Amino acid sequence: MTGIRKKSIVAAVVTVLLLAAFLYIANNVNIQFKTTETRFPLPGDGGPAAAGSQPAPARLPADTDFILVAESEGLRLKLDDKSGHFIVEDKRNGNVYRSYPDPKYWAEETISETWKRHLASPVMVSYVDFSKNILQAKETNLFENGGKIGNVQLLTDGFSLEFILPDTGFTIPVEVSVKDDYVETKIVGNGIKETKMGLVWVRLYSFFGAEYTDGQDGYLFVPDGSGTLIRFKDNLLNVNKIYDEPVYGSDITFPGIGNNRNKIIMPVFGMKAGSQGYLAVIDEGGEYANIIAAPAGVLSKYNWVTAQMNYRASFLQFTTRRENVPDSWGYVDYNRDELFGGDRTMRYYLLDEQNDYVGMAQKYRGYLISERGAEPLSINNPSIPMYVTFIGADREKGVVSDRYIKLTTTEEAEQMVKSLNENGVKNMSLTFTGWQEGGYSSFGKTFPADARIGGDQGLKAFIDNAHRLGFPVYLEAEYALNNTGGGGFDKKFDGIANLAGRTLSMNRLVSGKPASVVSYKFAEQMILGDLPGYKALGADGIHHKLLGGRLFSDYNSKYGSPKGEARVTQERIFQKVKEELGGVSGTNINTYGLPYADYIEQMVYDNSYDLFSDESIPFAHIAMHGLVAYSSNYVNNRQEDVHDFLRDIEYGAVPSFIFTHAETKAFVNSYGLRYYNTYYPDWDSYAAEQYKRYNEALGDVQDQFITGHETLAPDVKQTTYANGKRIIVNYNTRPYTNGDLFVPARDYVVIRGGSDR
Repeated sequence: MTGIRKKSIVAAVVTVLLLAAFLYIANNVNIQFKTTETRFPLPGDGGPAAAGSQPAPARLPADTDFILVAESEGLRLKLDDKSGHFIVEDKRNGNVYRSYPDPKYWAEETISETWKRHLASPVMVSYVDFSKNILQAKETNLFENGGKIGNVQLLTDGFSLEFILPDTGFTIPVEVSVKDDYVETKIVGNGIKETKMGLVWVRLYSFFGAEYTDGQDGYLFVPDGSGTLIRFKDNLLNVNKIYDEPVYGSDITFPGIGNNRNKIIMPVFGMKAGSQGYLAVIDEGGEYANIIAAPAGVLSKYNWVTAQMNYRASFLQFTTRRENVPDSWGYVDYNRDELFGGDRTMRYYLLDEQNDYVGMAQKYRGYLISERGAEPLSINNPSIPMYVTFIGADREKGVVSDRYIKLTTTEEAEQMVKSLNENGVKNMSLTFTGWQEGGYSSFGKTFPADARIGGDQGLKAFIDNAHRLGFPVYLEAEYALNNTGGGGFDKKFDGIANLAGRTLSMNRLVSGKPASVVSYKFAEQMILGDLPGYKALGADGIHHKLLGGRLFSDYNSKYGSPKGEARVTQERIFQKVKEELGGVSGTNINTYGLPYADYIEQMVYDNSYDLFSDESIPFAHIAMHGLVAYSSNYVNNRQEDVHDFLRDIEYGAVPSFIFTHAETKAFVNSYGLRYYNTYYPDWDSYAAEQYKRYNEALGDVQDQFITGHETLAPDVKQTTYANGKRIIVNYNTRPYTNGDLFVPARDYVVIRGGSDR
């Protein structure tokens, strides 16, 4: 027992001495550990969580966590290297923009902890587990289960770092920099790493500038239609829906859930909150992005808008070679062996004096000119042009074979032009459609022109006569679809194909079979081969229906191209046509076609009427007026004649008509045409009257930038041009008065710069 007691005493003494030594070291020796990775501080406790443990409550970084890392002429950039978040200070006005939600209201946020961690995180991702039989995309963020910040480095004008998500195995490299008036964020494509899961999308700094309503004047701007505002509201919405749309429209190769929203033609979005405002432009990778926006009351009490960068998309992998089979004969899969695109770059232009949607649109116009090659219009004719389309022919179902319907010969079109000119339309731009063999619905067919409406000889004579009057002529041709085999097209080898190996088709006809979608590089070959034919006729350009207006991925083994390359191919086509013929026009084309286009037909002008949308705005028109001519619907195909005319005047649109020599009843059963008022004799005098009104209002501003747009009263709008001219439109059934200003009911007035009406 004595021995045991002695051993116990010795052990106790040793323990006391060791404890004393430990306390001495802890109080007197500074021990540091250095690593190239920073464990992301879990919100609330500042330390890492054990693998698989529940993260602590979400928190936002404090202002004292940030240090200055870069400065431009107008901006200061600060970084918190523990969270990866940044702050930008605008030296011009003192405004502060954060890459995370406004911390002033964080304590009031009552949403679930899962979504609070989304809000607080600098990066969100969606992923799929390819080891599972059923692929279901899931979402996570850097805060979940101990994400890390790695490889933080200072750059000349900013910083770079890596977001490391251990549980999913993703490493996402990011660069952030400041220029004169914008902050740029970039996901470096070739540095993305996958180890466990398949990356579907990334939302980087999703909640940049996110704000509570708090009674302030504010709104989200989304590129729905010509532009839509989602205003800040104090009341919370009772619908759990957000704005979520792909830039440049849906991809037929990766079809998602369909809806009736307008296609996005501009890779932009923005926000105004009190005295602050910004315009975001997707500078690189827009073709792989969705615009996401949520007003307060949906997902959180913050108003926020962002870009979602897509790297994979789902498609239906069929288990049979038979076409037109039910969806049950296949399964959902993703592109497994590739990530879409390269770098994804966002520019956040911070607005100074004009921080509303007009300021945003003007900033985008400047971007289109300085970065995308758009050029201001050069006007030689003081009269506004009227855009006139003539339909040559179409087909309809016959007893044995299709029946040809002759609607307008080249001689008849020539007489219509002469009549319009004599009635006072002194400036026109003409387009001839349905001139190819088989008419309007014969996609892929081009030369020679159908002899039944005049052939090549008649078409050349029509163009020569138009040139003598000073009017250009464009020939419409659909190269993006083919249902005739024209140009040697074979859908098995030359059509756009999806990952399942199926060639794709679209039904652009009112009746008849769907047409195959043509691989863009095959379409390019066709167009290059046809250019000598257009030149021989003297045509001034080609009018495109789908090229430039739709953008699809293509997995054709010979002609295929990813979506980004497909956009470049379309631009290359437009550039070559413009070089060889002089002009390009198109139907509702995307803004990447703007440097080449002379005219945009049927440009989108309204929003999609979502429950959360508050107001349509002419954002696209403000940005593009003075760069390109554009029209809305054909005047003789309007739904509401007076209202649509007034909107054209408000938006600065040119008049457009579509005519036939045959009566409309002649083609009511045609495959491709659904116009109900094209018979020229019914419209000759009215067209001249409409043209006169358009010209009086807009003739002297057709090359002027729009510098202002505002609502003076409910349904009373004012548009201001760079030369000082103002046009006030009254949509109401009663006159509008304000002092000496009087605008008749359902009419407009023009106020010239610095002068009375």
